[in-house]
Amino acid sequence: MPNSLGVPLSAPKPSRHVRPQLLASRVWQACLIAGIGSCLSAGASQAAVSGTCYFDAFGGTLPGTSCTGYSIQLADKLLTVVTAPTFGVGKVAFETSPAVNPNLWQTNIDWEGPGISGPIAGLFEYTAEIDPTNTYVFKSTGLSTGGNYIPGLPNSTVTSVVKQGLTSGGSVIDTVTSIDGSANYSQPIGGKQIFVKNSWSVAQGDTMDNLSNYITQETPGPLPILGVCAAFGYSRKLRRRINASAQA
Repeated sequence: MPNSLGVPLSAPKPSRHVRPQLLASRVWQACLIAGIGSCLSAGASQAAVSGTCYFDAFGGTLPGTSCTGYSIQLADKLLTVVTAPTFGVGKVAFETSPAVNPNLWQTNIDWEGPGISGPIAGLFEYTAEIDPTNTYVFKSTGLSTGGNYIPGLPNSTVTSVVKQGLTSGGSVIDTVTSIDGSANYSQPIGGKQIFVKNSWSVAQGDTMDNLSNYITQETPGPLPILGVCAAFGYSRKLRRRINASAQA
C-alpha cells in the first residue's frame, strides 16, 4: 500500500542475500516511477562528516570509542546513544555531508562477520536534536536493513519507534517497520528533538548484518517535496565515500 508520497511502503520478500545498496536502489526506482523528487549528485570531491563508536555485547575489548554514552555533534545536529546495540559485536556510524545534502543524516549499525543469526531479538536507542537557533525541524525518518532472509521462513522484522523529546517517555510520533530488509520511512514528524528506538526480531534461519536509519529535515511551511526516496538513493553513495576516505 503506498504512503502519502505514492511510494510503496514495503518490498517483496527477498529471495537471496540483499544488501542495503539494492534496497536503496529499489526505493529510488519507485520514486522515479512516481515522478517524485530529483536525483542528488553525491559529488566525489565533497567532504563528509562522520563519527563512529563500537559495541561488544559479550564484553570483549573494543577497537575504539565505546557506544555507551557516545555523543557527537554533526553540523547542527547532536546525536547521542542512549542504549548501545544489545546483541553482537560491531560499530555504529553517524554520518552526514552538509556540502552535498544539508538535510540528511544517517545512523548505521554494522555487525562483524556475517551478522547476527536468528532467533534473536535486541534493540538500539539514540536521540537526535537540532540546534534550537536553527530554523529547521525534523521531517521524517527512514529504515532499512541488510542480511540473508530466507524465503518461506517466518519474517524477520525491525521496528523504529520515533518519539517526541529526548526520553523514552515521550509521545509516539510514528512507527516504521522493515520486514525482511524492506525499506520504509515515516510520516512527517516535526519538532527539534526526537528519541528513536530500533528493535529487531531475527527469525530462525535468517541473518541480519546491518541496520540503517535516515533522518531528514525541512524548514517549516510549504516546500517542494524532497523525497526520502532521494535520501535513500544518495545515502549509500555517502557511506561508500566515507569508507573510502577512512581507508585512504
